[in-house]
Amino acid sequence: MKGRITKLGAVALATAIGFATIATLVQAADPITERRELMKGNGAAMKAIDGVLKNGGSAADLEKHANQLNDTAMKIGTLFPAGTDQPQGKEPGQTRALPEIWEDPDEFAEEVKEFQEESAMFKTAVAGGDMGVIKAEFDKLGGVCGDCHKQFRAK
Repeated sequence: MKGRITKLGAVALATAIGFATIATLVQAADPITERRELMKGNGAAMKAIDGVLKNGGSAADLEKHANQLNDTAMKIGTLFPAGTDQPQGKEPGQTRALPEIWEDPDEFAEEVKEFQEESAMFKTAVAGGDMGVIKAEFDKLGGVCGDCHKQFRAK
């Protein structure tokens, strides 16, 4: 009897792990969900950086946020494949990406490139440790983000 319960427990555990893996893969394969999560992470990183700068924090306090922004910048261009412009909305599984992303892919690619370049500059500034340079680069980065949002994101 004990052996049978152990086997059933092992089967149940394997099944649960299998379902969890499938759920993770499905979620990871959903570019709308992935990009929403990355963009939420960007927003949180920008807010955290702003807080550090306003409260007199150090460059070391900014390092993980600078890395996160740069990592996202390097991924973002792949997260808008054709057909991921629907459904529109703010709810989970919906997108606020405007059709202009797919209608003018060259312009969108330029905005992505600017984000990549500016996030790299910000990361470099953080590594350099000069808070004046960091603040200036953060302002530039915020401008790049804002420009893209004005053109390619629904309010």
